[in-house]
Amino acid sequence: MPKLRMPGQPYAGRRDDAVVVNVTIDQAAAAILRKYCPEGRKGTGKFLARLLYEYDAREHERSRVRAQIREVIGEEKAL
Repeated sequence: MPKLRMPGQPYAGRRDDAVVVNVTIDQAAAAILRKYCPEGRKGTGKFLARLLYEYDAREHERSRVRAQIREVIGEEKAL
């Protein structure tokens, strides 16, 4: 029988920085998720976390490139 835990304590065997998030997705998205995520109990969480990190990195890169483009266009207009 599992030990009772105080409110706010993580589950046994779960990292301290892990957060449980319940989501609902449509059937087509679930099929795609099953196609690409690794098998195993923790595979879906790891896949989704990595996907979010990659998305965030791309957004930061887009912002950086947009700022550079605005800077170059501004310099050309000044000439």
